[in-house]
Amino acid sequence: MGKINKKGVKGAAANFITRQRALNKLQISLADFRRLCILKGIYPRDPKNKKKANKGSTAPATFYYIKDIQYLLHEPLLQKFRDYKAFAKKLNRVLHKGEYSTAKSLEENTKPVYNLDHIVKERYPSFIDALRDLDDALSMLFLFSKMPADNKIKAKAVADCQKLIAEFQAYVMKAKCLRKVFFSIKGIYYQAEIKGQTITWIVPYQFSQAVPTDVDFRVMLTFLEFYTTLTGFVNYRLYNELNIAYPPNLSEMAGFDAGDAMLTKTEATAEDAVAALDEFKSAGGEEDKDTVTLRQIQDASNEVSNLQQLFANCVFFISRETPRYALEFMIRSCGGQVSWDPSVGENPPFAENDERITHQISDRPTVSNRVLGRAYVQPQWIADCINARRILRSKTYEPGQVLPPHLSPFVEAKEGDYVPGSAIDSDAEEEEEEEVVAEDKEDDKEDVYESELKAEAAGVTFSESTNAETKPTASKKSTKKRSAAEVEEEEQKEMATVMMTNKQRKLYQKMQHGKQKKVAEVEKLQRKKAALKPKKK
Repeated sequence: MGKINKKGVKGAAANFITRQRALNKLQISLADFRRLCILKGIYPRDPKNKKKANKGSTAPATFYYIKDIQYLLHEPLLQKFRDYKAFAKKLNRVLHKGEYSTAKSLEENTKPVYNLDHIVKERYPSFIDALRDLDDALSMLFLFSKMPADNKIKAKAVADCQKLIAEFQAYVMKAKCLRKVFFSIKGIYYQAEIKGQTITWIVPYQFSQAVPTDVDFRVMLTFLEFYTTLTGFVNYRLYNELNIAYPPNLSEMAGFDAGDAMLTKTEATAEDAVAALDEFKSAGGEEDKDTVTLRQIQDASNEVSNLQQLFANCVFFISRETPRYALEFMIRSCGGQVSWDPSVGENPPFAENDERITHQISDRPTVSNRVLGRAYVQPQWIADCINARRILRSKTYEPGQVLPPHLSPFVEAKEGDYVPGSAIDSDAEEEEEEEVVAEDKEDDKEDVYESELKAEAAGVTFSESTNAETKPTASKKSTKKRSAAEVEEEEQKEMATVMMTNKQRKLYQKMQHGKQKKVAEVEKLQRKKAALKPKKK
């Protein structure tokens, strides 16, 4: 007879532990347990069989891995939390006695202080891992930087968030690693590429924020505490790789002061590496579609370098009704020069009447006292130029004009989807129309010249030749014939349909019906768009 196993020693009961048992094991309160789990990155788990995991009980419970709880037993923060609890009791006792001087000295000398440096190093062994998890951190920091300071959100936390995001934005502007921008209802989405990692974050608009009452700020402030430490580590590493002193000297005019020669050296090294790669030629004759060739790498690097210097030849002035910080960040990230109205910020680099200004960004219906030789555009023009990676025509973005659709650069249209025409498409259509008109004019001139030469050689007078050209000619109907390959492909489809089972045929018919429905919707939208075009003109 085999050995009888004791209940709860193996399987799900041994791998999972309930939250109440974890609290008893760690000897801490529920609030401290939640805080510790957030900082350490430990989350509840959902076992396949909750009854077995709960040792036969069907009562609702929250489960954790028992290894995670054993891991928390050796956490140094656990002792810090206990010390702080004891300190709070002492402070409360002294305050109740009315000994305020003793309470002040007690708080200054014996208050437990801790940092989260060791947790950041544990959770992110490499710098690339920290960059991959930077999206939520930046979004949280930007959110709290716009929040008002009150009894829940301390002024120091808001100031730390503003300092860290200013340092990060200064790095993005200096390294010119901004790739995409999108204005949405929630805020402005940005995407940057740092060390091959794509980082996307959202920045709220500059409005007064109302603090909601149904949000547990204790949980959010715990996340904020960890994200503040993480972003500080990332900023230090990024500045260190550019050979720039950290923390930088931030100023309202220039963002921060740093040696340009250090960054130029880094860029020159990268350009030399790309040039060395371009010297090698592919040895194979045919390449797969998924294989990335050196030509594609070169095109991608050229596209990025063009984006980094997109506004290099442009000088912008930002009017006071536009979002100054967002536009300044976008323009300077692409190599442009920018100034603003003195009512928006101190120390503008140059005045509004400066002759160097090529573009003025305004968000008013009309602009009075226009300057000749200066383009007036709306703020969407900056974002669309960055997403298109080229300078678009400013005529469609003039103040008071109906703007073209601002499409999200983060959405990739699938085959058959309806994509509304953007400013890029309208620019391309106008260029094509101009080219076609110019070619038609040249062809007409050549045809007329040839016909006149032929008529002159045949002895026909000029009046007779012009009358003969004006006579209508019978149009020939062009009949399209299907090629043999198309006929063969259609026959193969019919044979495959015949060989299907009833279940497969019904599924295939449903798929085809869905595709036809989608095509009909796209055609309907295209007809509406074609009907609206003459009205816009």
